Order: sequence, then C-alpha cells, then structure tokens
Amino acid sequence: MLKIRIAGSEKELRQVAHKAGNARIKRFKRDNGKNTYAIDVQISVQDFLENLDLTNNELQSDDKENYNAQEIQAELENLLNEISDK
Repeated sequence: MLKIRIAGSEKELRQVAHKAGNARIKRFKRDNGKNTYAIDVQISVQDFLENLDLTNNELQSDDKENYNAQEIQAELENLLNEISDK
C-alpha cells in the first residue's frame, strides 16, 4: 500500500475526502501565518499504476504495450467530473 498526501484548498479536499471515504482533512499552520490543508490517502500499488497519467512519461517499448494512456486519462477526467459535480 502507498500513502499519498494530497494538498489543496479546504473545499477541494472536502470533495476528494467524500470520494475517498474516511479520509481526514488535516490543517497545517505555516510560518507565514497561512493555513495549508492536506489529506492522506492509501492506495494499492496496482491501483496507483493503473491510474497514472502516462501521456508525458517515457516508457520502454515493452511497457508501452501494457498501458493505454488515453483510456487512463479519460477515466481520470471522468472521476474529476464526478467529484466536481457534487
């Protein structure tokens, strides 16, 4: 399992936390007095690799056959549309 920290505005993270399930939004106070928000999400290595944006990554020729970057990109865009609709 991978643990990934996602940072953003509180509003954005509420949308992500809603989709991620039991993710908890953490608030960090910065030295300049501003607040930063983040959530930690756990994801399996397999799920992470399946959802990579491969449009700009260079893979060896053997690896390119195993991934369809356009399909993955479309799935991620659909997920982002779902999140922003709610």
